[in-house]
Amino acid sequence: MYRDSFSEPGWMRFVRWLSASFRLGRFFRVEVRIFWVALVVMPLVLMRSAGDLAFAPAATYIALTTLALYLIIYVHEMGHIVAGRRYGIQTPLITLGPLGGVAHMGSGAPTPNKEIVIALAGPVTHLIWLVPVVPLWLLLDYGQFAPSGWHFDPVYQLVDTLFYLNVALLIFNLLPCFPMDGGRALRGLLAKRMHPNRATLIAVKIGTVAGFAFLIVGIGMWIVRDDLYGPILAMIGVANIMACKQEKLAALHGPGPYMTADVRQPWEGDSEAWKHGASEEDAKPGLLARRRAAKAEARRAADEAANASLDADVDRILDRLNDVGLDGLSAKERKILQRASKRRRDD
Repeated sequence: MYRDSFSEPGWMRFVRWLSASFRLGRFFRVEVRIFWVALVVMPLVLMRSAGDLAFAPAATYIALTTLALYLIIYVHEMGHIVAGRRYGIQTPLITLGPLGGVAHMGSGAPTPNKEIVIALAGPVTHLIWLVPVVPLWLLLDYGQFAPSGWHFDPVYQLVDTLFYLNVALLIFNLLPCFPMDGGRALRGLLAKRMHPNRATLIAVKIGTVAGFAFLIVGIGMWIVRDDLYGPILAMIGVANIMACKQEKLAALHGPGPYMTADVRQPWEGDSEAWKHGASEEDAKPGLLARRRAAKAEARRAADEAANASLDADVDRILDRLNDVGLDGLSAKERKILQRASKRRRDD
């Protein structure tokens, strides 16, 4: 049978079908899209949590929880976007999926400090959520707003969901595991003390270990407890491992994650400079480098002073040697001559 050489393989069409998304709208100059898989996976997971609820309460619970989850994720991504706009980074698109959301930022952070700010801006939104949610969560009693005949309170459930989701996502996103926000902040902190590519390699190594941990724990949750959140955690682990692998390749073969040269100028044009350092003329030392240079200068000055003192002592002893001979020198004077002789041999 004739097959067009330019036709798409069946598995690729299937992947494209799975990754299809649709537009939710454009808000604050950012288009928002959601993968249709997300709207299928989460209700399937939440159906088990609905327990023995009747159809109407169960459908309300699933709808409220799904809406709350993706609203929180959207606000989280907008936190990154707002922080990025401070530094001239524009973001045209947010995509929401079963594993979270992605803000498709127009460029990377320009400096380590700005990466830290942009990375932590997402988790900060969860703290903002908790300011109004915590008082409501403490004041409301279950059943106050339950419709007649329902053993389910949608208002309390929504507040309870907002509370626990924000706490959980705050903690989870702050884990120092690349590519999560905590991992990116860790990379930024390390890059203030070393070459950004070396900082990236450390961050992705931690992120890869964490990714395998998520994968193993997720599979264990699924097999041992038949918990449908297990496969989601396992998929997050796989996604993190793949992202770490991609970032590792970029660190090994690219100039670095930051887009401007104002902080790491000495490394421009040499993607492997992190392996061998930079010359004193090219380097732009940070605080740690300046401290090391000051200590080295202090040691050099102390050595020069000690050598000058030793030379003066040697001159004085040699003058005495002409008068009293070697046998007339004291034990201390002989030790000084031995130290001077050893220094000459070492030089």
